[in-house]
Amino acid sequence: MVVHFAFLFHIYQPPVQIPPVIKQIVNESYKPIMDALNNHPQAKITLNINGTLTEQLHDFGYDDLIELITFLASRGQIEFTGSAKFHPLLPLIPEPEIKRQIKLNHDTNHQFFGKLYEPKGFFPPEMAVSEEVLSVVKKMGFNWIIMSGIANTLPDFPTNYISLHHNGLKLIFRDDYISIDCAFDKINNVDVFLNRLRYKNINEDMHITLAFDGETFGHHVKHAINNFLIPLFDTLPNRQDIKLCTVSEIVDKFPKGEKQIPRASSWSTMPYDIAHDVPFPLWFNPKNEIHIEQHRFFMYALTLIHLSTKYRESMDEERKRIFDNARNLLDRGIHSCSQWWASKRPWYSSDMILRGLNEVLMASVNAKRSIPDNIPDIKEAMELIMKDMLKAQNKIVLTL
Repeated sequence: MVVHFAFLFHIYQPPVQIPPVIKQIVNESYKPIMDALNNHPQAKITLNINGTLTEQLHDFGYDDLIELITFLASRGQIEFTGSAKFHPLLPLIPEPEIKRQIKLNHDTNHQFFGKLYEPKGFFPPEMAVSEEVLSVVKKMGFNWIIMSGIANTLPDFPTNYISLHHNGLKLIFRDDYISIDCAFDKINNVDVFLNRLRYKNINEDMHITLAFDGETFGHHVKHAINNFLIPLFDTLPNRQDIKLCTVSEIVDKFPKGEKQIPRASSWSTMPYDIAHDVPFPLWFNPKNEIHIEQHRFFMYALTLIHLSTKYRESMDEERKRIFDNARNLLDRGIHSCSQWWASKRPWYSSDMILRGLNEVLMASVNAKRSIPDNIPDIKEAMELIMKDMLKAQNKIVLTL
């Protein structure tokens, strides 16, 4: 029996992140991880890097890191996934916005990584999935999607076959237990880790996919690269019973099995959340007043953008520039971090909440400014929408 396992590293920083934090994480996490791969040519990972982080690395002078990632991809050590550029929680936004974010992500990463960026699989931000998300991902040509183990609805957890959605999309489920234990430093040496991978006493080959924030290694868990990842990469070439793969290699190797409709969930969703019909508790909890107003605030802004989009062709060049700026600000402003920091489970940051609000508010103001003067009815409608937006904003600010 051989355990075929894959590491999926998800690296991302919100578009409003400050440069000193980017620098710290690059030096503690991103560069050491890539150096570890570079020094172990047989090691490989599946990597999700959101386009907004790729741009930040370039803007802050880390082109050498982008080049190293590109080199490792060319050597077959990095498999890229698709995702949404600015890391929105996809189940909370309409289908046209889901498609837009996926295309923006592909265009940005293709610009930096070239033809090497042709992902077969898809990483939804926060592993948040819904039927609509699965439908869009399939329509956009992806072969597989990864989600949390809690999304699996089959009686048995798929480990010796690949489950399928009814639309044909191949479903990969993270092993939540081992992934979480690694992320929270409960598994911090090679022997314990390899024994955990062999938890099933079966004769046939099996597969395990582990997924976590890449920042776990070196940034959140300081010793995780030197004391765990590098020794693991040293050990694996000598093992015949455990093989490190990319996720796509696992998808290609194992037979396709039962079909299912995964439950709406994220990688932070707990069983009690499912029981209370709260699939995305850290981003949209009906009992969290800030979440409710954040969602309302964004939907108002999205309405303004879509209204102004209809009149773009009649805008002069200056108004088109204003509109394009509004559209970009809204793309940035829907990142999931402002809601995450409002969850109070257990984390909370009024600064991150306000940063997200500011991007969305600026988008809304510019959308209204872009409308030509000869369309007064639309301007008046936008003013009414913005009044309601400001009510939602006021409720958020007063609860901080």
